[in-house]
Amino acid sequence: MNKACVENWFWFGDNSDLDCIVYCRLGLYRSIAGELFPHRCTNEDLEEIQTWLLRSLSSIESESQYIISPHGEVDCLSSVREVFDVSSISTVQPGQAVILGSKGFFATINMNAHLYFSQMGPGTQKLETWKELIALDERLDRDLNWACTEAYGFLNPDPHHIGSGLECEALLFLPGIMDSSMYERVMKGLLSQGFELSVYNGDDSQGEAASPFVKLHYTVPPGMPEQEGIERIKNALDGLITGERATRDRLAQNISDEIADSASRAFGVLSHARLLEKEECRTYLSDVRKGLVYNCVHFEHQEGFLQHLDRLWFTTEALIRQNLELIEPHQITEKNIKSLRAKLVRSILSQYHIDRGI
Repeated sequence: MNKACVENWFWFGDNSDLDCIVYCRLGLYRSIAGELFPHRCTNEDLEEIQTWLLRSLSSIESESQYIISPHGEVDCLSSVREVFDVSSISTVQPGQAVILGSKGFFATINMNAHLYFSQMGPGTQKLETWKELIALDERLDRDLNWACTEAYGFLNPDPHHIGSGLECEALLFLPGIMDSSMYERVMKGLLSQGFELSVYNGDDSQGEAASPFVKLHYTVPPGMPEQEGIERIKNALDGLITGERATRDRLAQNISDEIADSASRAFGVLSHARLLEKEECRTYLSDVRKGLVYNCVHFEHQEGFLQHLDRLWFTTEALIRQNLELIEPHQITEKNIKSLRAKLVRSILSQYHIDRGI
């Protein structure tokens, strides 16, 4: 596996909302005028459309573009799903492709629409630069001519993507809301505004209600301009951030010792374990993150610690696969994998030490 499959995708960075929002992804669904939608196309049609799209994208993302197709490298697909958190992509069929680029750029060809392209970044960063995505859309439209009507807007196979075709997905870290049993109330409030909220434990799976990770999804409805959709997303996230931080402050007065204890224990295991299971590792990473955002546990020189915890969450399994390529397949055991996982975690956490204030 090419190491670019992890290193060049690394989008984690500093953001003032990183304690509540791990990432935001904005994406646009587009179809080419005069062409059948992908589910109606023949393989020859799909191949021709793919050629057009790759040519147009390469003129924009030529320096750092990385393409995964049935005719190219497919060994990175597992890493794509983990690092970009898109578990819905399991295979790439003839006429389809996955494209990666700079600044968290991610695109798919002939999956759902002819083209889905997005940008992903830490916290709410990408919401602040959403016009960059629109500018890219306009550049592509000049070359490709999107299917669009004055009455309905952009046309796509899925009715939810007709109109602006703009979609937002955010991964939230809301231990306060989950600890206070407010999740159901918050979920119903957002549902009434057209948002979807689901508990998340990784790999797009539904987890137990105790998980502090929550995924927010919103598709801008037909007839609503992009600007209004972005404002609605910002307002929803601002409300969640405000509510989460206020709830944490209130809860920390009563359960700070318990949170500090869990975070310290988790950090101790991650810093010294020689064998780690995947889910065990993620549970401990979540506990340490919780201690940090509750401000119940402090580390010496802890600047950048949240970014490192998130990097471990999303890239550890991909890095394990890279390291396993150095081992003969018949020599790989479950113990090798657990050992590598523990070593990778220790290598990151070794630079941090708990400030015990003694």
